Amino acid sequence: MKPLPKLKQLAQVVFNEYIRERDAAGGSHFKCISCGQIKEVRHMDAGHYYNVGHYDGLRFDEDNVHGQCTYCNRFLHGNLIEYGQNLPERIGLKRFEALKQRAAYYKMHGHKYSRSDVMEIIEKYKQKIKELA
Repeated sequence: MKPLPKLKQLAQVVFNEYIRERDAAGGSHFKCISCGQIKEVRHMDAGHYYNVGHYDGLRFDEDNVHGQCTYCNRFLHGNLIEYGQNLPERIGLKRFEALKQRAAYYKMHGHKYSRSDVMEIIEKYKQKIKELA
């Protein structure tokens, strides 16, 4: 049996793969959520709007994670101003407001994943990847 931190790492890998597949829509290019540039999929990260260090409960939240170019994600620390301006367009204002409410809740209360939570996440996103193929 893998320890919970290792399971979370595996879940993150599977979830990020799903985000990349979803946002590339089966193609070889994607549009960065932050800068809006069209780039090759090999330059895509699964960028979190609310970072996992402070908002771990949003780590696997599909509304919080989108295809982002490696430059914006890694070198501009998420390019969050532009990300935040473009996110309501991508997911709609109602879902964006709900995401902000979830973020406020997790910021105040934190979040702990159980072993079964993480196993379900892994299976859910493996299945979603298959459905996109």
